[in-house]
Amino acid sequence: MRNSISSIVRRLRFSVVLFLFCLPVALPAQTKVELFCGADLSYADVNFIRLYDVLLNLTPGVKWHLGHDWMLSGQAFVPVINDGYGKHYSMVRANMAVVSKELHLHAARQYFKFSAGFFGKERCGFDLRWMYPICDWLMLTARADVTRHWAFGFGWDGAYESYMDGKWIATAQAGASFYIGKYNTEFRLTGGRYMNEDMGVQLDVMRHFRHCTVGVFGQLHERGNDMYTYQREAGGFKVVMMLPPYRKSNRKVVFRPASNFRLTYNAQSDGVSMKNFFTDPEENERQNAIQVPWGTGKMEGGEP
Repeated sequence: MRNSISSIVRRLRFSVVLFLFCLPVALPAQTKVELFCGADLSYADVNFIRLYDVLLNLTPGVKWHLGHDWMLSGQAFVPVINDGYGKHYSMVRANMAVVSKELHLHAARQYFKFSAGFFGKERCGFDLRWMYPICDWLMLTARADVTRHWAFGFGWDGAYESYMDGKWIATAQAGASFYIGKYNTEFRLTGGRYMNEDMGVQLDVMRHFRHCTVGVFGQLHERGNDMYTYQREAGGFKVVMMLPPYRKSNRKVVFRPASNFRLTYNAQSDGVSMKNFFTDPEENERQNAIQVPWGTGKMEGGEP
């Protein structure tokens, strides 16, 4: 099994090199491919033996802009450090494989994004986003999803996993964002049903700087056990740092680092409540999920 895995890796490496060599010639004029790589850091203070459980992954990804607001995107997790997390996280895992389409109705101020495929947090299915910027300081948002659990990965020792749950789960959230342009400060209130079938509401307060966003948040959500369900409060902070180059390139094929680095700390997290997933490998709280000329989206690349 180990020899077969090594053979597959060698063939895949050759195929990737050949693909990248021929790609600039084969691409139509209106398309563009972005190849990037970042890092994903997870940590948890849940073990009495060590201070933190730590997981560090490299996150190579690709975005293929097909024109007319269509995009194909994909991403993998390649483990570098796993101290305390399960064997599952020591595998090279597929994280995303998504096709998406944006629809911009500028005259009506209606913006939509539809995504289908394999999303983050090991969810697959369909995702619909809606944004309605009413004025410069107020925007309404909504999201609806139908997804189920999936997982695919392999280890260098020959182990592998391939799993897809048959249970579909419907989730939805709605909210409003308030933007104070003079201070580049945003208030975001959202609530709804999340991927573990729990309900909750969250308030974010974010201060946007030129290449960085710093924010705090508070949550009120359900927490259940075998006996009953009750309310629990939680809170923490978020940091989103945009990484250079900050300007978009006009080249057909672009090699770059990931566009941003995110850090989220939740002081009362139970690891289950109010969990959501991304449908874009570089999605973050700073930039709008849809290309909307509102808030940080008024500047190229979401840079105020």
